[in-house]
Amino acid sequence: MDPFNCRGIIIKSNDYKEKDRLLSVLTSDRGLITICAKGVAKPGSSLGFVSMPYMLCDFVVSVSHGYYYLKDATIIESNSKIMESLEQMTVAAHIASCLDDCTLQSENAKEAYELAVYAFYMLANNKEKYLLIYSAFNWRLLTIAGFTVLYDLSNPSYKASGGKPDRFLINIAGGVNSASNSNRAFDRLLEEPSVRALNYFAECDLKRLFTSSADKKTEKELKDFTTDYLSVHFEKIYDMLAVLDNL
Repeated sequence: MDPFNCRGIIIKSNDYKEKDRLLSVLTSDRGLITICAKGVAKPGSSLGFVSMPYMLCDFVVSVSHGYYYLKDATIIESNSKIMESLEQMTVAAHIASCLDDCTLQSENAKEAYELAVYAFYMLANNKEKYLLIYSAFNWRLLTIAGFTVLYDLSNPSYKASGGKPDRFLINIAGGVNSASNSNRAFDRLLEEPSVRALNYFAECDLKRLFTSSADKKTEKELKDFTTDYLSVHFEKIYDMLAVLDNL
């Protein structure tokens, strides 16, 4: 089979044998593919520059016996500034893990790819917004996967009983309030700015997804809620950000 060209973002880069690396690359048309980059770990390799995670590249790939091999590549966006802080690296690793978990050859690969391109770029260039980028990514990915709903703040069934009038009871198991879901262990209280942010993350133009702002309280509330929601629906504990709690 003749080599083919594809554009993709490197999600993971793992050592393979002595001098090779296996690249997990998310593409818009082929989903998540694994490309063997032979010899790139060898000093002086002409393709050694293209084996780092989170880079957006144009790849030339050959196929042999059903396996993909890297022939050539060009960097479109290196996103190298992600490596400048623990916060950025931790959020990037979380994003990569989520993408690896849910977009193998799925029908939502194109949307997930576009989301990844914006997420890694914005994370590389907006260190101070790493928590909001984290939450926005989580909620948009959950929306792509079909696990979220839009919350009607005028619906009295969402209102939490007692306390502040602008607090809402949201259930992470099904996106609905506890009146419709018997498992109250999944109930979460959110204040109005957080609920509005979730609605925005779910339906805004992707180019504007990571441009919003929030106060520290809302950032933390969104981080906690989207992490719990993600863990329930992807059936995996997502706790990478725990390492940042003691900073």
